Amino acid sequence: MRERIRTFLSDERRQFRSWIEKHFPALAREIEQAEGSLHELRQLVFEVESMSWLKGQGLALSYRKVSAKRSSRPAAEKPDRKRGPGEEPLDSGLRESVEIGETRRRLKKAYRILARRLHPDVNGGGDGKRMERWRAVQLAYQAGDLDLLESFCLQDDGTLGQGESLSWLTGRVSRTEKTLARALRELQSYRRDPAWGCGRGGWESTVGPKVEAWLRARLAEIRKETRELKSRTRQWQRESERMLRAEQDRERPRVSDVR
Repeated sequence: MRERIRTFLSDERRQFRSWIEKHFPALAREIEQAEGSLHELRQLVFEVESMSWLKGQGLALSYRKVSAKRSSRPAAEKPDRKRGPGEEPLDSGLRESVEIGETRRRLKKAYRILARRLHPDVNGGGDGKRMERWRAVQLAYQAGDLDLLESFCLQDDGTLGQGESLSWLTGRVSRTEKTLARALRELQSYRRDPAWGCGRGGWESTVGPKVEAWLRARLAEIRKETRELKSRTRQWQRESERMLRAEQDRERPRVSDVR
């Protein structure tokens, strides 16, 4: 399961991006530009709200201070937009592929060893403790818990390891079940992504025609959020300008008094 998710995140999303740029170049550029603008707006709103909360001051005042800080910041220091999925450097992707392959090999090796020890068909059914351990092995393998599988391999055949009570094992199984449940929810979420299965046989004919509608819906969502954030920042700007004018009005009599 984890291997399938990694394949989707590292390979299929990158292929999907290339496919979109080939078939819908104008729409892809429009979405990329819209995402860049939205990212900048989100960052501005985050900075303003964070300053307001941390310093206990109004949003308009925080907006003015953040804007002044941003305008005085040299261009070289301005943060770049974070890379999206599938935009990682190639060498990083290669290293990750090697690590994934090695983890998968060790998972299979540990599972085979434990299957020979604990599988009920090999051991004539087994007692309650052995069956509990076999269930833990299956859950750990499904969740990709390499540490737990290899720790089982180091234990004596048919016995619990030193300091590992049945209650400890039950707790570990419970945590493994929760990990597996989270992975299943994650998998279900990714399966709804149009990039799921990109590059596999039949993907283009079954999913491809729906991609343009998905892209236009995505662009509409970006534009809607952008409008909402721009409305908030314009309100802060207007309030900030009113505050500045009020401060200037209060200062004028003092200047005339000095004269």
